[in-house]
Amino acid sequence: MKVWIARDADGGLFMYDSKPDRKDTFFMPEIAKTTIRGQWPLPEGALQEVTWENSPKEYEMVMDIYELKAQIKKGGEE
Repeated sequence: MKVWIARDADGGLFMYDSKPDRKDTFFMPEIAKTTIRGQWPLPEGALQEVTWENSPKEYEMVMDIYELKAQIKKGGEE
């Protein structure tokens, strides 16, 4: 899945599902018709190579999805 990652001028780091628009000091998700596209905050210390000056950068996100099986406790035992 392709994602865009951008760092705002104040250091905030965000991931977007489409290329965001650069504003004065921040990035704004693309607006498709009347729906704002996805934007997710990331830890500011992550991806130090992404700076305000070189943002936004396109990345390939790879997810590893697996089922977690619930463990049932019986009488206090696991």
